[in-house]
Amino acid sequence: MKPKHNPLILGFVKLTAYLPAMLFFKPKVYYLDKKIQGRKLPKPCILMSNHTSLMDFPLYLILFPWRTIRFLMAEVLFRKGKLFSWFLRSLGGLYVDRDGMSFDFVGQSLEILEKGGTVGIFPQGRLPVGGKPFPFKPSISYIALRCKAPIVPVYTDGNYGLFKRSHVMIGTPITLPPVEEEDLTKENYERLTRYLEQQEYKLKAELEQRLKK
Repeated sequence: MKPKHNPLILGFVKLTAYLPAMLFFKPKVYYLDKKIQGRKLPKPCILMSNHTSLMDFPLYLILFPWRTIRFLMAEVLFRKGKLFSWFLRSLGGLYVDRDGMSFDFVGQSLEILEKGGTVGIFPQGRLPVGGKPFPFKPSISYIALRCKAPIVPVYTDGNYGLFKRSHVMIGTPITLPPVEEEDLTKENYERLTRYLEQQEYKLKAELEQRLKK
């Protein structure tokens, strides 16, 4: 299925949900270097984030209200009913079957990025189990190397709730070094994926240090 979204529905949701979402998340945003990367995302780019809960998606909708971010979303969300599936696609969600062999989402992501769009990826693919996050999957490296778009790492502490406050750290863009076609091996994809994972957790460490001050 071609990746489609409905700008009118997306705009309506952002407009009507902005104030309730701000009251719910009460986000405090930190920057690794605001002079290099603030909340204005480059075009095109990949927004890379850790995954703490299903609320990560609406958080980023309000943090980057002027940008349409096409997030990769797990198949389980689209199977909650036809109406909800239509709603997710209208918001720009890209279907990913984590247990299947279809990689349509890769081609869809590349098409969006080639047109100057933004793709949001939670490389862990799944929510933490028992508080333990999953390792990054190599699909983000594959997409990034194929499109040569910068990756903007973002880390959220997932501290969501009416009587809580979320904290977000926005990092500086990462551009992966060019790799020759013959060097695009499984080992190199995994090596680059681990590198991206390390950059994400460096943001986590930086955020924790800022919160101690």
